[in-house]
Amino acid sequence: MKRLAVLILALTLGGAACKPSVPDSLIWARSDDSGTLDPAEIEWGEDAKVSQNIFEPLVTFRTDSSELEGRLAKSWAFSDGGRTLTFQLREGVKFHDGTTFDAEDVVFTFQRLIDDKHPNRPKAVPYGPNFAAIASVKADGPSKAVFTLREPSGVILYILSLFGAGIVSPEAVKKHGEQWATNPVGTGPYKLARWDRKVKIVLERFDGYWGAKPPVSKVVIVPVQSPQTAIQRLKQGEVHVVDHPTLADIKPLLSDAATHVDTETSLNVCYLGFNLRKAPYDDLNFRRAVSLALDRKSLNELAYYGLAEPSSNIVPPAIWRNLAPTPEYEHDIEKAKEALKLVKLESNKVELIHMTYARPYVPEPARVAEWVKDQLRKIGLEVKLTGFDKAAYTQKTKEPSHPMYLLGWNADYPHPDNFFYPLLHGDNAGDLNGSFFNDPEFNESVKKAQSEPDPDRQKALYTKAYARYRHQLPTVPLVHARQVIALAKKVSYNMHPIEYRFYDAEFNE
Repeated sequence: MKRLAVLILALTLGGAACKPSVPDSLIWARSDDSGTLDPAEIEWGEDAKVSQNIFEPLVTFRTDSSELEGRLAKSWAFSDGGRTLTFQLREGVKFHDGTTFDAEDVVFTFQRLIDDKHPNRPKAVPYGPNFAAIASVKADGPSKAVFTLREPSGVILYILSLFGAGIVSPEAVKKHGEQWATNPVGTGPYKLARWDRKVKIVLERFDGYWGAKPPVSKVVIVPVQSPQTAIQRLKQGEVHVVDHPTLADIKPLLSDAATHVDTETSLNVCYLGFNLRKAPYDDLNFRRAVSLALDRKSLNELAYYGLAEPSSNIVPPAIWRNLAPTPEYEHDIEKAKEALKLVKLESNKVELIHMTYARPYVPEPARVAEWVKDQLRKIGLEVKLTGFDKAAYTQKTKEPSHPMYLLGWNADYPHPDNFFYPLLHGDNAGDLNGSFFNDPEFNESVKKAQSEPDPDRQKALYTKAYARYRHQLPTVPLVHARQVIALAKKVSYNMHPIEYRFYDAEFNE
């Protein structure tokens, strides 16, 4: 009997050893490395992808939804005619460094954002203007944070969901000083374990997390600029997720037994921008000619493989919904040529700059740029194309001398304000507003809409702003691309329409 027991035990152990083990690390391929992990300093999506898993805001969005819910805040209430917003905070929440989260941490976080003389403020706060409505933040005991607003706001809760509003550990900010951006400490489900620049970022599950623990204990985020290289590595089992596949690769991936593809509603836009401070792009007739020359339906088929929706507004239809009619942009070559005749051109040669790295709204930027070149050739324009990497392009689109440019935007929060204000309002000219559009009528409508709590009056203001934008054409929206992600067959991931939530990924048994 003893020998039989030993044999049974050996067979049991042998069977367990043969059973495939579930990996403890999820390897996530994306187009580029992060530049910073300080929420206040973040400007682009690759940084936010990581920070959204390290830091948490007061409010966020429900799973599979753009409806708001509390995160570090349990509840909130407006008072004083909408000028005071009070949050009741979660208790028992810990930062990754072991310190306890309380209202003073909320005060510290937002003072860094709104006070340009704050001793711990980073050199640049790209999303700072979004928080301009906040006059002050004070703690009313350890579990209550009180925001005083300059005026009532119809968008403040959405703004407080931004990745830039992730609550930081004051002790860690002060401890690390100038090295804080590479040593982030938040309250999120993952903490930073290692960052090898241009090689990998390693996140580890935070065992002290107050909420549900992530199924995967470690996430390794690796930059792989070429989507084709990333997909090849996916097929070979070297990575588990590719978040920037080209749309041309979707069909082959669907037929690959080792991979699967997921898509999500688009809350983005790809657009063509014009520098309104430089000829001939400052001429409305030139912009009209370009807009009339573009056949967006052909762009969808040729560069997006039918996985996009031609734009009629810079705001995605999923966000705009029924705010106002948004007719399709007209495509008429003869009208485009007539408009171009009204422009005083020194030459038929113009320039278009574009990024060389993939973004969700433009997985193949060079292909889209070539499409624009081909479309404008039909009305007699010769387009010089120049591509730039991420660091150079971010700076290039802010320079006052740049020409036409290809760019896009992923919604930070699902509201028209998130497109009209950062991309087009005069406050942001020369920053995210690369067209330098600074139209008083448009600016006034957008600003009034921000402080209008009544939905019907807010709708009327956005309708007016849209009409002005559509007439002036500082940018020309092209398409809204569906979000697409490629995964190993053994990985499940619940894509969210706004955020990258690594903690919603898991391995199938």
